[in-house]
Amino acid sequence: MAAAVSTKIHLDSLVVSGFRGIANLAIPRLGRVTLLAGKNGVGKTAVLEAVRVYAARSSYGVLASVLRNHAELQRTTNVEGVEALTPDWNGLFHGRDMWVKSGIKIGKADHGRQLTIRAVWAEDQQMALHSELQGNPFPVFLVEFGMQQWRILIDNPLPGALRHRFRGNPNPSELPGEIECVTLGPGLPGDLALARFWDEVLLKGEQNLAIDALDLVLGSKTEWIAAVGDTAQRGADRGRRVIVKNESQNTPVPLQSLGDGAARIFGVAVAIINSQGGFLLIDEAENGIHHSVQQDFWTMVLQAAQMYNVQVLATTHSRDAVVGFARAIRDLEYADAVHIRLEKDNHKMRAVEYSKKNLYAATKYGIETR
Repeated sequence: MAAAVSTKIHLDSLVVSGFRGIANLAIPRLGRVTLLAGKNGVGKTAVLEAVRVYAARSSYGVLASVLRNHAELQRTTNVEGVEALTPDWNGLFHGRDMWVKSGIKIGKADHGRQLTIRAVWAEDQQMALHSELQGNPFPVFLVEFGMQQWRILIDNPLPGALRHRFRGNPNPSELPGEIECVTLGPGLPGDLALARFWDEVLLKGEQNLAIDALDLVLGSKTEWIAAVGDTAQRGADRGRRVIVKNESQNTPVPLQSLGDGAARIFGVAVAIINSQGGFLLIDEAENGIHHSVQQDFWTMVLQAAQMYNVQVLATTHSRDAVVGFARAIRDLEYADAVHIRLEKDNHKMRAVEYSKKNLYAATKYGIETR
């Protein structure tokens, strides 16, 4: 696979403060592919979530999804007296207090490219689009990015489908555009996600990467891949799945029947294609992949990220994954790759970067880099 000309990545450094378990963290350098290691609970997943929020420019849907993934929910009642489980917004903020003045900051080390989120009370009746809100204080998130500022209604007390829109907000076309961002893990991708990824891959005509990736695990030639299942009726695609015909088999079989490694490496390959020009975030990247395939796996990730202009951030607990990563970047001279170990001491986080040379030497002589 030939390397394409490098394109500038979205985040060449990262600062996160006030977000979930991260009080303050500065990572001076990120690469096109960055592998984060560290002990359980140190904040690796929170870093990926912070990048996801940054890419989405703090969209309501992504903020709520982060909280739902951690079961951060509370019971609320709207103006009609209807109860529902809604996100507990305190869970986004360090110390679980969304009213902290410093709020959340995510972005590059350059302050002008940081996304900030603060909770404020909105009382101006000119701000509200609905009469039920006018004259009554209600909480909103005040979001700033560069010179732009806008508000998001978070605790929606209104019935129906009225969303978080306000008078005085910029026109949606004037807001900073979201960056494509695909997330995987820590579990294996499901049938429906894989089928939808594959649909997009076929539309782009980029199926060779996924076929080659599967061959790394299966050890023999993949002849074809297809997504099967009825999509004619609403909701019918929930029964869809990916099937694979390999030269070692007489008949096609479901991808999931080929083992966790096949599903994982195929999922990463199609996710890279689907995140072209944006981010791919992989939590616990080693899951399902045998140690003997790790170097080939990371070589595929490094080459594909370059080819499709994707910035990949991944986490791992696995020494095998780190060793495979080190060997892959040793053999790819052009690889823009960084290995970071996150550490926490007295609740203070810091990022320790390993150069390509130091990482390979450390893995060769059994020095711990996780």
